[in-house]
Amino acid sequence: MENFYQRTPTETLEYFHSDQTKGLSKQGAKEALDTYGENTIQQQESTSPWKLLWHNLNNLIVYLLLAAALLSFAMGETIEGIAVLIAVVIAVMTGFVTELRAQKSIDSLQEMIYTTAKVIRDGQVMEVESAAIVPGDILVLAEGDAIAADARLLESRNLACIESALTGESEAVEKNAEEQYDEDVPLGDRRNVVFAGTAVTRGNGYAVVTATGMKTEVGKISDMLTGNKSAKTPLDIELDKLGKAIIIAALFAAVTVLIAGLLTDQPLVEMLHISIILAVAAIPEAMPAVSTITLSRGMRIMAEHKALVKTLSAVETLGATSIIASDKTGTLTENQMTIAEIILSNGEQYTVTGKGYEPTGSFHKEGQEISVNEEPALQAMIENGALCTSASLKETDGQFEVLGDPTDGAFVVLGKKEGIDRQTLMDQGIEKIAELPFDSENKFMITVYEKEQRTLIMKGAPDVLIEKAAVDRSVKEQLNDINHTLASNGQRVIAVAQISNYQGGLSESELTESLDNIEIQGFVGIIDPPRTDVKEAVKIAQEAGIRVKMITGDHPQTASMIAQEIGLIDFDKTMTGKEIDALAGKEEFNERIKEVAVFARVSPENKLQLVKALREEGEIVSMTGDGVNDAPALNGADIGIAMGIRGTEVAKESSDMILTDDRFGTIVDAIKEGRIIFDNIKKYVSFLFSCNMVEIVTIFLSVIFLLPMPIQPLHILFLNLVIDIAPAMALAFEPAEEDLMKRQPRSKEDSLVNKRFLGRIILSGIVIGLTAFGFFSFLIQTNHELAYAQTATFTFMAIAQLMHIFNVRKQSGFGLDKSFFKNKALIGALILSIGLQLSAVYLPFMNELLGTSPLQAGTWGIIFLAASLSTLVVMGLKKAFQLK
Repeated sequence: MENFYQRTPTETLEYFHSDQTKGLSKQGAKEALDTYGENTIQQQESTSPWKLLWHNLNNLIVYLLLAAALLSFAMGETIEGIAVLIAVVIAVMTGFVTELRAQKSIDSLQEMIYTTAKVIRDGQVMEVESAAIVPGDILVLAEGDAIAADARLLESRNLACIESALTGESEAVEKNAEEQYDEDVPLGDRRNVVFAGTAVTRGNGYAVVTATGMKTEVGKISDMLTGNKSAKTPLDIELDKLGKAIIIAALFAAVTVLIAGLLTDQPLVEMLHISIILAVAAIPEAMPAVSTITLSRGMRIMAEHKALVKTLSAVETLGATSIIASDKTGTLTENQMTIAEIILSNGEQYTVTGKGYEPTGSFHKEGQEISVNEEPALQAMIENGALCTSASLKETDGQFEVLGDPTDGAFVVLGKKEGIDRQTLMDQGIEKIAELPFDSENKFMITVYEKEQRTLIMKGAPDVLIEKAAVDRSVKEQLNDINHTLASNGQRVIAVAQISNYQGGLSESELTESLDNIEIQGFVGIIDPPRTDVKEAVKIAQEAGIRVKMITGDHPQTASMIAQEIGLIDFDKTMTGKEIDALAGKEEFNERIKEVAVFARVSPENKLQLVKALREEGEIVSMTGDGVNDAPALNGADIGIAMGIRGTEVAKESSDMILTDDRFGTIVDAIKEGRIIFDNIKKYVSFLFSCNMVEIVTIFLSVIFLLPMPIQPLHILFLNLVIDIAPAMALAFEPAEEDLMKRQPRSKEDSLVNKRFLGRIILSGIVIGLTAFGFFSFLIQTNHELAYAQTATFTFMAIAQLMHIFNVRKQSGFGLDKSFFKNKALIGALILSIGLQLSAVYLPFMNELLGTSPLQAGTWGIIFLAASLSTLVVMGLKKAFQLK
């Protein structure tokens, strides 16, 4: 791609065989259209419903359940097979429907190319469809115009463009056709070109189109967005590992029992039957349904907290976040230029409160709130600032927007905070009789108003105005000191001056020649203020071990100042886009990226490089942003988070989560919810597997000691699909544990399937399983009927497993405390499960279906005593072995 910003206007015109006054001919435009194609952005294809369905079907546990169902049907166990298939359908369809609702096609990049634009063709200015614009066309640019293609400026007069959506820079960018560059410069520093998808805030100019469609900077971003994320989420990885563990457990249990039976001369057919039963017992049939419902609930809770999550797995991935790579403009800051400080020429200092463009706030002097009308010099300066602007403030549904230059807008808002408005002043008889717009060469704006006398008002670069002030050198030094004081705080400084009783001419040349006796009124410090909730949210995130990295198109010093203000750790460690480009590909690149907290003057490619480098280092990266320039990094991060109010459609479509309130704090809230979900996933997975382990141990011991089967196949399904499922689902409602946001992000070792996880399952399974086997052996040896002994053992397993839930609902300690009563769903689930077990024991049709028989009161006493003792033993051993 040619770097046309490094070419002169003449060279660029020659390259495209165009002419500044005549433009292209209609025939030349047609030929260029055939050569370069339409000025449109290729849109990404949406994921088809069939792919979404396959995504939910393509799961190891689903495969295992289908295999178990087929085996059940093959053995003639129709009810058992149907029960397993119901679990499969619930799990698959819940995930499918949820993701289908979130899916929609990405067409927003096309909206960045506006429908029409003014061009010169055959010497005539005409309006054409943006799709028909071609390289070589001469764009006619004026204030308010949307720019439809990348173009090299040929002429510019007081031209400025808003490029924040593309570059991340919050201020309007001054443009100058005469700028020339001999080397590569960042996107935000190219002053002699304009870009598709940006807008003219003031001035006018002409430019020759150099790139259209996918060759524009917006198009390059679109190219980086093609394709879906290929990397698996942490939850996908964990569930894959879990599925493999289940396969191994099921095969091991089945093969071991089969071998043990054959070694003890048991009938082959009977042992195959038992092996299949054990394999079914090893599979937690309820887990896919419980996992999907848990994540769906998490998605719903996040939506209630203003965070819309598009996919189920993204809900949990948030909880694993170790780095938030945040765009500054509009995410950490308001993206609304605001006057925060005023220093008059006499040294009087004032601070101004208020949020962004909202015209409310107060004025303070020496820490005390003041009334502006009691400070004549301050009031006069604010009035002049409001009069020396061309911007206006617009309110839509409670949201305020500046129409025009953001710096002018800051003065408009400042005036409105004290009830000072340009139109109101003019209605009172003040008449504007002359105006000289801001010019990047002059670096000031002038307006002349007349009422009883003429007053020339001037605002602009402090050094220029100070030089023209009618004061001696010592006073100029004092004024320069004021300027440096504000600038050193990372603020953009604008000076305001006037000439009372102005007697000069009103033409442009006369205005600029009559400025040798101006009176400096004072200076304002303009900032893009941090969002109100950011500092506290950053603090919580950092306490939770999550590192926050600021990424911006702004100047490094400005970014560092904001980083310090919001409490970012290592705010002074900065890196620019040029430094990233120079270091990329080298061994130390990733390590350097991990250390730096503030990245400034970065391009969209740089943002994507940062995200990739951090992910290569094993970090789970949540990238936040609102602009087009953020889209590639949002798409490339583990979790892309877009702002819903101020965010562009491109950013929203590239993200995994959209904040409907644009609060950075909502991100931290969502991460907390993600951590809760992972905690609860661990709890119910541990619960379900422990319950299955009890069944395996009991059956295995019965085979080894040549005893009859302690429970029947339908008992296993009843335990897995009826008794266990409600309490497991209720664990999804567990509240956050007290230390949740004080923990470090979970490491790879802290996965679902690790030594502690297996230790808890094996420990509880052996203890409760041994107790169940002992209980069954006791009943057989005391001449109880087999059906009665099986019913009692089946019931013991149900009660012991329900009691075991108190061992899994707390990482440390016993779960029967006051927090238990906060989870009403769990209380209800336990009551329901006990009721269902009673129905299995005492209802005649259930006796016939399940092969159970009613139990005597004395047996219930033994069951509750044995279940309580086994639960307490598990708790003690868990604490002794530190299996948290």
